[in-house]
Amino acid sequence: MDQFIDFKIIKSLALETGFQDCAAVNAKEFDISFLLEWINKGYNAEMQYLLNNLDKRKNPSLLLDNGKSIISFIVSYNTQEFADMKLNNGSESNNNLKFAAYSHFEDYHKVIKQALYKIIACIQEDYPDFKAIAFVDSSPFSEKMIAKEAGLGFIGKNSLLINKKYGSQILLGEIITNYSTDYNTEFIEDLCKDCSLCIEACPNKAINNDKTLNANLCSSYQNMINKGEIEESIRLDGYIYGCDICLKACPFNNKPKVLNSKILGLNTSMQELIIGINNNYIDKSLFNKAKKKGAIENIKFQKLLSNIEKAKQEITRK
Repeated sequence: MDQFIDFKIIKSLALETGFQDCAAVNAKEFDISFLLEWINKGYNAEMQYLLNNLDKRKNPSLLLDNGKSIISFIVSYNTQEFADMKLNNGSESNNNLKFAAYSHFEDYHKVIKQALYKIIACIQEDYPDFKAIAFVDSSPFSEKMIAKEAGLGFIGKNSLLINKKYGSQILLGEIITNYSTDYNTEFIEDLCKDCSLCIEACPNKAINNDKTLNANLCSSYQNMINKGEIEESIRLDGYIYGCDICLKACPFNNKPKVLNSKILGLNTSMQELIIGINNNYIDKSLFNKAKKKGAIENIKFQKLLSNIEKAKQEITRK
């Protein structure tokens, strides 16, 4: 007998927990030809790990015994608290060095996953045989593809998921469960249409016209993942970790801010690190403190120093 849960129960718990929205899809086989084509073109740079677990990328139900449904959740980091912080510390000044917006918060991998397991625990109180596993940036499948299939948005020209209400300043999480539920049947129209602001804004022309990104040219890849020296031709435009340029160019991100977030809290250690860097005080203990609590776990101190030096050289040459 197929086990079923009314999706209204899941959504009510999601909103109560602090997610902005959620939706579900059948854990079927998905077309991953777009990923393979992207890799064949070399756009993945050195990210060869994307070729791992192709069976699970294609069929996420393999990740859980008798997996039936994937529920996709979104949480916005476009918060008033973050806006106030930027205003107070001047971190958006043109000559200041910058971190991508999401990295100013506590480690989203941990806090979103905690929120997802809180939802799972609540469901299991009434449905004891509800089995589920949660993912945040840790699944073999494409989070954006699942969210799109679930009707939470469309893929923008910068290859990011764009939600009509919250734009692309969002983070994703998923639950795979052995229960069936109500699945999305809504088709979300591609609303980019003739807009090409993100393509034009990218300083390195990393965004292609077919909604793909060339990681070799993307400053986020270069200043976060590339372990070697960044080529001189790559512009950072002040970003020493990640990049928000294409997000800032997108009209869908001109949205009212979320007043506060029950899930995402600011990482105060990051603020100390950023203020220190922009006052020429670069302390490894501050870096380690910020890294321990935040979402910058994939960068080493020497890499950050190298990024700072390159970004400062660019500013000097202006």
